[in-house]
Amino acid sequence: MSSYQVRIEGISSQDLLKELTELSNSVALQDRAPARLDLLRKRVDEDISLFSQWLRAQGYFGSQIEATLDETTKPLTVLFKVDTGVPFTLKSVDVQIVTRMETTVPDMKLALGTPFNAATLVQSQNQLVREFTKKGFPFAKVADRKIIVDHEDHSVAVTLFVNPGPPVQFASTRISGLVSVEEEVVRNTLPWKEGEVFNADLLDAGQKKLTSLGLFSLIRVLPAQELDENGRVPVNVILTERKHRSVGAGISYKTDEGPGISASWENRNLFGGGEHLSFSATFSDFVFSAEGGYLKPFFLRKDQFLRLSSRLADDEPDAYSSRNLKSYSVVERNVTEELRLGGGLGLKVSKVTQLDETNRYSFLSLPLTMEYDGSNDPLDPTRGSRLGLKMEPYWDPFKGNPGFAKGYGRCRHYLELLREPSLVLAGGIGAGSIVGADSAVIPADERFYAGGGGSIRGYAYQSVGPIKGGTVVGGNYLIELSFEMRLKISDRIGVVGFLDGGNAFASPDPDFSQGLFWGTGVGLRYYSPVGPFRLDIGFPLDRRPGLDDSFQIYVSLGQAF
Repeated sequence: MSSYQVRIEGISSQDLLKELTELSNSVALQDRAPARLDLLRKRVDEDISLFSQWLRAQGYFGSQIEATLDETTKPLTVLFKVDTGVPFTLKSVDVQIVTRMETTVPDMKLALGTPFNAATLVQSQNQLVREFTKKGFPFAKVADRKIIVDHEDHSVAVTLFVNPGPPVQFASTRISGLVSVEEEVVRNTLPWKEGEVFNADLLDAGQKKLTSLGLFSLIRVLPAQELDENGRVPVNVILTERKHRSVGAGISYKTDEGPGISASWENRNLFGGGEHLSFSATFSDFVFSAEGGYLKPFFLRKDQFLRLSSRLADDEPDAYSSRNLKSYSVVERNVTEELRLGGGLGLKVSKVTQLDETNRYSFLSLPLTMEYDGSNDPLDPTRGSRLGLKMEPYWDPFKGNPGFAKGYGRCRHYLELLREPSLVLAGGIGAGSIVGADSAVIPADERFYAGGGGSIRGYAYQSVGPIKGGTVVGGNYLIELSFEMRLKISDRIGVVGFLDGGNAFASPDPDFSQGLFWGTGVGLRYYSPVGPFRLDIGFPLDRRPGLDDSFQIYVSLGQAF
């Protein structure tokens, strides 16, 4: 036999036809025709069995499939005639506990009256077992399953027989693989304690917490498959330490800021207790800075850490020039998995020049922060929300400059519109306010400005706000809006459409009659292992003659927000 062709008839749904076509061996092996006709018939019979099994899994229990080999055509034609019948609906789901143990049965979350689907049933069955493992039953399993198909009313009744196993508690945790990291670091990070009711979610949370430390290249959190002598479940935490010292470098380009170069060094385990020491330097047309930071985890409490930081910089944006030294000592506490609060003390010494006027400042500050992260991914979120708030009162006990309080808040939300292909609507709103003093006496490098790759794309960095003598001088109030439609067309490539708006307003009251400046554009995303690499081009919709270019280009690492 030289060749043959395949036709599948009787299916109106293109999705069903595509699935059967991809499932068919007769189609897949079309270029490798068997030597004899009886071998081709065997291949066709195998397809009929595969089609029938797959259609039943989709709820088509009354489906009929016939196949013929038409030898009068050239090449020979294999014709499948498929009658799917009506889809059977899910009539009932019953969960029965096969032991005498009294326990609450979790909801299967299967909608009755909807078309039966085997994959959905298996997924819900696995979730049911998972719910038991979260309630102290690590060995829960579905012991048997009964599916009754009623051909008269085209319905399906499902009964699951669940054996939860014994209810148990956490036993001791065995940690292996440590070299230079102290064991206490790991134990303080794990969210469960010996004697607590077993919960599989805590194992996943522990793995994520250990990953966030940045100390390990391999992390395995495995509950034992047998109980210990006390009837509890031991947990094995198997770790491989990564190199704790690293050096990094980066480049960026923005038409408003020009090229940028950065370099960094860090040690993530300075004294063996997960202490993090880092240094970095940045150079661009607008800034030359050197920064250092120290993070001490488990500071006085398991959920608390101390953060020390300093930045020495020469900032030279178009709006002002500022030579400054800023240092912070902050204590932060993880109130919940999503919520973090912080507070501390800051010092800033600066020499600021704007409109040919130079002033010197020496401010003490009290930074207070709140961060909430309910998103599903720290680098590229597709669902959930993030909220950040910061309030920082300033006073000058050294030079007698007027004090003020500066606050800023930003909320971002991510909505997954489609999963395949991934389509995400991202939105953000930010607002800032400085109270206690007029703009004229507030340092120019502390006022609010809008515009740039992290603000209103399409406008140059810090080019939007109150203007005096042709120079943007900043204001006491700020509002920013951002919207993005993110389409991921492959595992590595994505495209973005965005709309940004905002403005900064002078004191004492924001003049919203000035309206907002809007910019729009498109972007390209390359999803690398370290995060999305972005290329955006933005266009100002409210272009000001002599002030704004026709477009701006931004190249950097990470999503815009």
